[in-house]
Amino acid sequence: MYPNRYLVPAAMIAAALTFTAGKTLAESHSASVDTTAEAPADVEFADGKVVFRAALDDAPLVFEHRTEQTLTPQVEEFHTTGVNPYSGDADAIEAGGKSYKKLCQSCHLKDGAGRIGPSLNDNNWERDRTHTEVGRFEIIYGGGAGAMQAFGQRADQDDILKIMAFIDTLRLEK
Repeated sequence: MYPNRYLVPAAMIAAALTFTAGKTLAESHSASVDTTAEAPADVEFADGKVVFRAALDDAPLVFEHRTEQTLTPQVEEFHTTGVNPYSGDADAIEAGGKSYKKLCQSCHLKDGAGRIGPSLNDNNWERDRTHTEVGRFEIIYGGGAGAMQAFGQRADQDDILKIMAFIDTLRLEK
């Protein structure tokens, strides 16, 4: 009898996610989201700009993906403040929802409850900085552990900010 062709890859992904996580679920879901309009104190700045870091090794995040994109004023603002200017913007949230459905929903589910990827609809985060908008941007742009690829390869930074604004609404609906 041969194993189901989907079962083996799914089991391998699950094993990889479990192995790379390195923390128990209780330990990894300890940070709460700061919902203030100001960047949290633990966001690092240098020369008037946010210092973005790679999620896995804390090295400076290099913006090497989609270098031809135009950085919108909103992206420039985010790079300066660490606060998503699209948070609460209905048009941006609608656009972010469309991108979420296309890029994120298969792993995080329609309501953000998580399947292959972690839950996005609560205030519990798996990485140290993901309780900040900067940390969530770092994961989406540069990728993370397991199956979380670098979506900076497929989406402009402006679109990533809109996806983040949409994800914020998933937490508000609970």
